[in-house]
Amino acid sequence: MKKKLSILLSLAFVVGICCVPAMAIKSVTQYEPEDILSEEQIQREQVSGWAKDVVNTAKALGMIPAFTDNPAFTGTITREQFAELVVKMVETVLGEEMEAASPDTFSDTTNPAVLKACQAGIIAGVGDGKFAPKLSTNREQIATMIDRAAQYLSAKLGENLTPNVGNMEVFSDRGDISIWAAASMAALVGNGIMSGTSATTISPKDTCTVEQSILMVYRVYEKA
Repeated sequence: MKKKLSILLSLAFVVGICCVPAMAIKSVTQYEPEDILSEEQIQREQVSGWAKDVVNTAKALGMIPAFTDNPAFTGTITREQFAELVVKMVETVLGEEMEAASPDTFSDTTNPAVLKACQAGIIAGVGDGKFAPKLSTNREQIATMIDRAAQYLSAKLGENLTPNVGNMEVFSDRGDISIWAAASMAALVGNGIMSGTSATTISPKDTCTVEQSILMVYRVYEKA
């Protein structure tokens, strides 16, 4: 699918929670001022220096939603906020609104983004008819949801966005990955969407911040 903007990112090897705090845009379309976070906004909204370029790029593409509870970019992302982010990305790629599940799907939220992500099979509840929208997410949970989003887009676009399987043997803590998340983490590692927290660790139980989630979701967008 042809994107609205032609953007190439040069990404350094990752050693942060999901990436090294360094990235640079090699070539980028000139944005309108309203599409770029001002320095004042970056300070106020707590955008890390390494994340500034990718956050600006995602914002210009319309991929950053008005997050519930207005989190800091360096704050841990919740299940509800991630649903808002991933739905924005999918709708940006497809150029159309996603279908939503019934408003009574969950007893603890009627957030349209949650219902859309649920209908698409990207997210699921936590049991007992609940979604737990305010619950923080960790890396293996994020990986599973991003992998499902990539599979959803692959089916819609008729092309496999994540054809490679990562070599997880390099990570000494691979045994900490839950069985249900193993395939998704391997898919994201193999296709450059998620990186280790060091050369030898993947840290599946570590939490993910808003800006780290934006980076990984943006990488899926680039493949579409």
